[in-house]
Amino acid sequence: GPSVHTYPFGRTTGAVCMLFDADQVTTQQGAVFGIRFRQSQITSVQSLGYTKDYQVRAWTVTTPFSAMNKDPMVNSGGQPGTVVFNGPLTIPAEVLLTTFPAPFAIYIPFQTPYAYDGSLGNLMLVVETADTTPIPTGQSFRLDAVQLRNNLVTGITAPLDTQGCATTYGGLTMATNAAQAIVGGSITQSFQSTSLGGFPILLSGLSFTVQPLDLQVYGMPGCTSWLGPAVFLLVLEHATGGYPNLVWPLPFDPTLEGVALAGQVLGIASSGLLPDSVVSNGVATRIGSSAFPAVKVQSSFFTGTSWSIGTTGTYTPVVALEGVFP
Repeated sequence: GPSVHTYPFGRTTGAVCMLFDADQVTTQQGAVFGIRFRQSQITSVQSLGYTKDYQVRAWTVTTPFSAMNKDPMVNSGGQPGTVVFNGPLTIPAEVLLTTFPAPFAIYIPFQTPYAYDGSLGNLMLVVETADTTPIPTGQSFRLDAVQLRNNLVTGITAPLDTQGCATTYGGLTMATNAAQAIVGGSITQSFQSTSLGGFPILLSGLSFTVQPLDLQVYGMPGCTSWLGPAVFLLVLEHATGGYPNLVWPLPFDPTLEGVALAGQVLGIASSGLLPDSVVSNGVATRIGSSAFPAVKVQSSFFTGTSWSIGTTGTYTPVVALEGVFP
């Protein structure tokens, strides 16, 4: 996710309320056993971690996700919800990341599994601090999050690592235009080399899977390939330096919305030798809608005194739900 959510962890008091459309979980009878969160990649903060009491409550609500109220009690019609977890939770250390995304290191296993029937409504979860014990000074935890605007047509791009590798011939970077990564649009990549003529030939690839591979076995120490089975296209350096953008057209097919792709480029050194060649950083892209996106997930947060919510689009932590979802 290309954004940051700072509730409820890393705070003395706070909460986050998340409302999930049933079709994002299950529209049948299922069960939720736990929830996982992960550290945001957009942070330079480091902390040691801490232990504090938290509580998780769950509801099935008829409130439409697109009309979510900032106060969960309004969404639930005043119902208190089912307490599925209450007790101490260890928040892990927050470290500088070099590989993205981070693992789902915060795991809250429900002490009471929540029986969820998606045919009866949407799933709402509230995760909140359950005590007022101050967290240790300097400790924090910034969550990986997504912020989408329902009045903006765009895809999502996020890095898979901080940089590619380099040799005496220099290095390469690659960027993907998120605004163009929509149904009927394109995966448009741009490239930049640190040396004129160092890498006259580029092989740019796209893959539907991410499979990190250490290229040291191929004589390229410090280089990591992020691509699984991929399709490659050739890009040639201009005589005066620089590269043309590479455009991968996307069909106008609504089923492409939400499809994720990984991209990376191999720079062939002017020497023609693989040990002199490099790979760029990896970039993940998720294809957006060709129209204003529908809100499928929304969240609000409690500051300790009041609830707040975004007014346009959706802003929510990236989570993994554990359970049975027919």
